[in-house]
Amino acid sequence: TASEARVAMYPNPNRVDQLFVSLNQMEAGLESISVDIHDSYGKRVAQRTIGVQDGVVNTAIALNGELANGMYCVKISSATGVMHTERLVIQK
Repeated sequence: TASEARVAMYPNPNRVDQLFVSLNQMEAGLESISVDIHDSYGKRVAQRTIGVQDGVVNTAIALNGELANGMYCVKISSATGVMHTERLVIQK
């Protein structure tokens, strides 16, 4: 089930303009996920929708210098509402 999905996010701390996100063992039939990045105040500073293929996501998210140094919360959710939360540190 999606609650057993495994999430990997790297590099973290991040010093580059790309964040790699990998998820596997996601629920069958899932077509996309939403990745929201929130700053330490809870404000959403970036959002991406990523396609899922055969229960797997392997993608690079271009940050394009959007994020300042600091700690962020990355929330990954699907249409079914399943959510994974990871911390992300930006150090330039």
